[in-house]
Formats: sequence, C-alpha cells, structure tokens
Amino acid sequence: MGSTLFFVAAGTYYLYQQDTQDYVVAEPPQGAEPIYSPEPQPQPQQDASAYSYDPTAYPANGQSQEQQQQDMYDCHMYGVNQSGFDPQSVTYAPSPQVVDIYRRAMGGCLVQRGYSVN
Repeated sequence: MGSTLFFVAAGTYYLYQQDTQDYVVAEPPQGAEPIYSPEPQPQPQQDASAYSYDPTAYPANGQSQEQQQQDMYDCHMYGVNQSGFDPQSVTYAPSPQVVDIYRRAMGGCLVQRGYSVN
C-alpha cells in the first residue's frame, strides 16, 4: 500500500522489520484489498508414452536428414536390444536403471556414428 509492503498469510497482515529482520503482525490497511500472486496452474500429467527417452543428438559430420533418421532408428534398436526396453511401446513408467541402460546404449551408438550426444 503506497510505499509500504505488507505480506498476507492466512488472512493476517505482516510487515517486515529491517532492523530485526523479522515479520510482525500489522493492522490491515483501511479500504484496500490485497493483491495476491496468482495460483500456479496445475501442469497436465503426461502419460509415459509422451516422455522422450531418447538422448538428444546433433550431427557432427554433416549427416543428411535421411542418414540421421536411419541412424536414430538403428541406434534405437540397439538400445532396445541392450536394455530390453522399447520406449515406442511403453505403457508404464520404467525403472530408472532400465532407462539409463537404454539411453547409454543409444547414446554410445550415436557417438560411434558421428553425433554429439547430450
């Protein structure tokens, strides 16, 4: 209000005291409605199939779009064979260990094919 900053918690007004670095209960300002921060909007839940388990890969040797697609597929299949986990048919949240095996296998395959992998 004006140049005074009030804090409101559970309907009680507080002022910050700089000298004691503490909050003290204050009388509500007259004729003013508090301005509240908006409530955070809930984020929509994603099902397991909406999550990308593939590592991010950048072509480092000028691979064509067609070559990139083929390499991604080949390395995806390598990751599936190494981990026993296929993210394209996932219907559940897999264990972190299985995802790690898949991502490491796929990432290693892509590095061998000339990609920078994150």
